[in-house]
Amino acid sequence: MQINTHLFGELNVTEKDIINFPEGIPGFESDKQYILLPLEEKAPFYYLQSVNTSDLCLLMIDPFIFFSDYQIDLSDHATKQLQLPSDKPPIAVYCILTIPGDFKLATANLMAPIIINAEKKLGLQFIPEKTDYITKHPIFPQSKTTAEEGK
Repeated sequence: MQINTHLFGELNVTEKDIINFPEGIPGFESDKQYILLPLEEKAPFYYLQSVNTSDLCLLMIDPFIFFSDYQIDLSDHATKQLQLPSDKPPIAVYCILTIPGDFKLATANLMAPIIINAEKKLGLQFIPEKTDYITKHPIFPQSKTTAEEGK
């Protein structure tokens, strides 16, 4: 199947490439199907491209590369939504980035990660009831002057 994208032009994808988000992603509830595209091989950056909306493409990271102590505790409800088995769940975790004018000031939304059941191709944005994470964690170390400029 062919999909049109703003960033990548026309792409050829198969049904097995499509990740279904039954509830959409908050802010984009009507878009339920996406494909995951690595920025480049073995890079920690990924694009989550909508299958139906050509200009809906979210830049994401593998949070464990940038935040080695990052942890999430999925709720039972999220586990059921993703149809995850209790032993060795096949999940992939990503965090959406916000990129200001200077890429060095990019931040990750650690509060509400994107969770994907890699086997069943089901996804959701998990928003926990309680968390110490915020929506704008800098992904690169900030010098004092750089951090002040980003305010």
